[in-house]
Amino acid sequence: MKNTLFMEFFSNQFNVKRIIDSRLQTFARFVIAALTLNNPAGVFDDVILKLTNAYTTYFGDYNAKSIDKSDASGYTVEQKEAIQAFTNGVHADYNLIASKFPKGSAIYKQFFSKGLDEFNNVTLGNILQLAHRMTVKANQYKSQLGGATFAARYATFETDITTTMGTQTTSNTTVKTSIGTVKTSRIPVEEALMTTMYAVGKHFFPDITKCLTYFDFSLLYADGTNPIVEKLGLVMANTIMLCIGNLIVPKSVFVLKNKSDLPQQYFATHILNGTMVGVPIDVPAHTEKEVHFADFGSADMLFLYVKNETDFAGNWYTKMQISKQ
Repeated sequence: MKNTLFMEFFSNQFNVKRIIDSRLQTFARFVIAALTLNNPAGVFDDVILKLTNAYTTYFGDYNAKSIDKSDASGYTVEQKEAIQAFTNGVHADYNLIASKFPKGSAIYKQFFSKGLDEFNNVTLGNILQLAHRMTVKANQYKSQLGGATFAARYATFETDITTTMGTQTTSNTTVKTSIGTVKTSRIPVEEALMTTMYAVGKHFFPDITKCLTYFDFSLLYADGTNPIVEKLGLVMANTIMLCIGNLIVPKSVFVLKNKSDLPQQYFATHILNGTMVGVPIDVPAHTEKEVHFADFGSADMLFLYVKNETDFAGNWYTKMQISKQ
């Protein structure tokens, strides 16, 4: 069996930073469904199992990450509410405290060493200190300020703030951990998909059209993305040279530029070093053409080549991007 694009092309797909998790997830789900629906004599049982397990592990972690991040957001709100309740309580009790211990007095300073403004600008760096100070002083002077109920209220404020800050810190750590897990666990998904590509190619070769029914590459790209591949080189006399061997999909648009003094010809194949499919595109000397995937007249082109039938070497240049249309 000739070396097909399946393993190499699929690997290149995943090495592109534009293939974000959500699109990889959609693509993998499509592949699993296609394999399950068309699994002759159970030939794909092993790859379905491997891919499904990798998918579940990775996107299970991915979903857990979403939950962890949501939890962290919720805990942040709880923390803010606890701090706000404390500062509201201080403002509500300020006049009572100031009436018992006039501004500027020694005991007043024990409560408000920097005045009320200190409680108008609380931060995560000083909130625990302020809450603890108010708890201690409210208990110390509770007989003048409303008794045990007054003291208990500030003890509750401090407890709530301490608890929510601890929960928030733990939650943030969990988020960091789950993100790290996701980043390291995507590799098995990619490897499982490459194995699947190879298995399908081996089973159905040379029926490339049948192979491609299992893989919808357009799912890997968002409509608004324009991944660009640029290649250039020198094609020697009477030789054929590979220009582009990855990322070619039906939405591909090519700029073919002949930078030499001699004519060049571009053509497509669906097998590495295979026979031309569709029709060739002729590019005269020192000219360029913009052509679309469909212009090559093939539904399954995967490699692009340049051909030089002259006795002299010539420079070539190609650029490919994904059309928004």
